[in-house]
Amino acid sequence: MTRQDVSNMLKTQAIGRKRPDGSDYLSLSFRSEKGIVEESHYSHNQIQIMALELDIVPERYARNQKSLGCSEQLKLLKSCVIVVGLGGLGGCVTEILARVGVGELLLVDGDVFEDSNLNRQLLSRVEDLGRKKALVAENRVLSINPGVNVRAYPVYLEAANCRDLIGSAVLAVDCLDNIPDRFTLEAGCRNKNIPMVSAAIGGESGQATVVFPGEPGLSLIYGQPENVPSKGIEKSLGTLPYAAITMAAIECAEVVSYLTGKSAALRSRLLFADLSDYSLELLSLS
Repeated sequence: MTRQDVSNMLKTQAIGRKRPDGSDYLSLSFRSEKGIVEESHYSHNQIQIMALELDIVPERYARNQKSLGCSEQLKLLKSCVIVVGLGGLGGCVTEILARVGVGELLLVDGDVFEDSNLNRQLLSRVEDLGRKKALVAENRVLSINPGVNVRAYPVYLEAANCRDLIGSAVLAVDCLDNIPDRFTLEAGCRNKNIPMVSAAIGGESGQATVVFPGEPGLSLIYGQPENVPSKGIEKSLGTLPYAAITMAAIECAEVVSYLTGKSAALRSRLLFADLSDYSLELLSLS
């Protein structure tokens, strides 16, 4: 089946609908999308992209608009992002990016789910205890949005494999739970010339920043990598679920902003959030 044939199918099956503000748009239901995929043998990702190129909105993205228009949704669907660490932060980041429509996700974590993860890690369930986090994350993404091409890497990030794991990603999301590995990912991103969105949590607080290649980045927060401890304040304060979800949402806001061509608000800045008193501080890193 040719692309023109698929385009004709999309135009035939698109339905006029209204947004909550009363404005009109052309919608493609998931049922119609699935039918076109089965008949044409194009992937869900390809069908979603072709629909948006015709200004037809896959209904799953209808509530992304008008904050994200068709052109911005296309940029997301054509982007590849690597998420490293699939625990409290990474599970939420994976969920949000799959739902917002980032088209390719590389999911990296060599760990398995344990009982202590159940308090905060969105991907953890009692039936998944002992299972590899990356494989559970892959299944979760596919169950949410088959328009996302997902690859699971059930391995730990190391200097030796970092470059290969990053692959064709245009942005990395640091959701790691130890400081030395954050520096490893930062070095890998510098080597691949891509930015990194980084966050950390401890107790009821968290921090987030965006590091671009060539900038000092994490050393301005933690000091030089050879002198940093393995864990931050979470070692003594624990990690509460609402802190993880809050900081994951902030990371995703920066991911979407960067991928759609907007400026990264946290570039060379550190956002510190404390949910115990609802305070926010935005610090300049220089």
